[in-house]
Amino acid sequence: MTDWNKKLGLDDIEATTETAHYHTTESGTYWINYDDGKEQRDHLADAIRLIGRAVDDEGRNWRIIEWRDRYHATHRAALDMGDIGTPAGWRTLQSHGITIKAGRKKRERLADYLQGEGKNTRWQLAKTAGWHEGAYILPSGEVLGEAENIHYHGDTSQGADYQPRGSLADWQALARLAQGNSRLCLALGCAFAAPLLHLLDHESGGFHLYGDSSDGKTTAALFALTVWGNPKGLKLTWEGTAHGFSNTAAAKNDGLLVLDEIGQASARTAAQTAYAVLNGTGKIQGAKDGGNREIQRWRIMLFSTGEKTLDGYLKTEGKDWQAGQATRLPAIPADAGKGFGIYDTLHGFAGGAELSEHLTREGAKHHGTAGRAYIAHLATIDAEQEARRHVDAYMAALPKLEGQARRVAMRFAILAAALELAAPIHGLTGTTAAIRQCHDDWQAAHGSGKHEDRKIIEQTEDFMQTHGMGNRFAWRTWRGGEGDPQTYSDHAGYKEAIGDLLKFWITPAVFRDEIARGYEANKVCQVLHAIGWLQPKAPGRWQHQLKGKGRYYVLIGIEPPGEEDA
Repeated sequence: MTDWNKKLGLDDIEATTETAHYHTTESGTYWINYDDGKEQRDHLADAIRLIGRAVDDEGRNWRIIEWRDRYHATHRAALDMGDIGTPAGWRTLQSHGITIKAGRKKRERLADYLQGEGKNTRWQLAKTAGWHEGAYILPSGEVLGEAENIHYHGDTSQGADYQPRGSLADWQALARLAQGNSRLCLALGCAFAAPLLHLLDHESGGFHLYGDSSDGKTTAALFALTVWGNPKGLKLTWEGTAHGFSNTAAAKNDGLLVLDEIGQASARTAAQTAYAVLNGTGKIQGAKDGGNREIQRWRIMLFSTGEKTLDGYLKTEGKDWQAGQATRLPAIPADAGKGFGIYDTLHGFAGGAELSEHLTREGAKHHGTAGRAYIAHLATIDAEQEARRHVDAYMAALPKLEGQARRVAMRFAILAAALELAAPIHGLTGTTAAIRQCHDDWQAAHGSGKHEDRKIIEQTEDFMQTHGMGNRFAWRTWRGGEGDPQTYSDHAGYKEAIGDLLKFWITPAVFRDEIARGYEANKVCQVLHAIGWLQPKAPGRWQHQLKGKGRYYVLIGIEPPGEEDA
């Protein structure tokens, strides 16, 4: 009782015998009154310590309270002063496990206590996890590092899954299985890179691991999550709403978000979720007292999996994935090319399935310690300077890159830097080479050119493969306007044989609305001309005149040059 009273500051208050007052002990909060010198003690609630006040970004006032549960664990919460004395306020306290005595008079006095008593120390309310005032807040509300008077008031629905289990040494024994395994290093890199996004002032982004269902993608995702907590509890799927994922992303600010199996979501939901999460900004919402609520903002590192790339998945559903978003979520083939699925080496296990089972089983036993050790380690070094040094070293080792290819390379560079900074934690060597291998595999799968240009070429090829030999293109059998072929309502143009190739004359409307759909027509012409597919009339003049027929765009071949013989 003495320690509790000392914490409450009650030892500094002179005892009174005649003046009514509030009194809090370990046994509860009381209203003390006197009748003819005889003390009357009215028990109002469990012991509630009033440790400060806060004002949020919307101007709402809060009391910061602290209490002990039945198992003597100390808890802290923010209590909306607008709810004090209302059923909503009592419900909030009771939901925290605090017993509130019945009776109108008791609750009126308790409301007065909550509003006017205790300390007026100013506190900061943190509605997102991540970095605040040099400290790092986990989604559980746990503060890592030195920070005074800051309280996390965000989503704690997954808070229990951030509790550590096992020792750091136990986790390091598990982490050693990532040695020489590029995809596991990619997953670990995402986990350790998450807190660096803020320090490097880098926008949200991540990586998408795609491939067959049996190649170990989910194992890699679970492995990444062991850095921060219980992998099975923290793993989410793409199935849900974009708004819901916005709330989740805000709760995981400056942290790792894992979304497994994109195929479980509708294309509409997947697109909304990807845009919402990666853009780092929530929807504008009205406040109950008028005006708008503060817009949610976050930075997250996303690790995603699926049997297809996000682009490919959306395409099958008639949706599209813009170039700028694609560079923020590069898609990496899950298959490392060694015949073991995601693994380059099995470390003595009989097969990939056995190694995956071991990683999953042991990850459930040993997790959450590495992330805490990592944050503590970052506090002992100039993390920003060291991270930038490693990023620069990675980029300097690459050939000269521009535009989208360079932006993607920067994402790999941040992962490489994070793994180098975290080396004292995971104990691995050769991690930069492992990330470079993933980078090379991305380039091999997607090319080093601009994503938007590749999309234009693919869209054009899809159109020509679908319609080029069909009735939408009539054979050009006339010369000089004689012998017109039959055309149809969905007429797209004409075709004629030029040696071993076909020459396609495409109407401006079809070219604009179907081939160039979603892009500026002039941009499409430039891209197709650059690869030798579109034939211009003259420099900068893309349309040809057919006598008696009007103007047309001209493609040589049904496929991009060089693919006919592939």
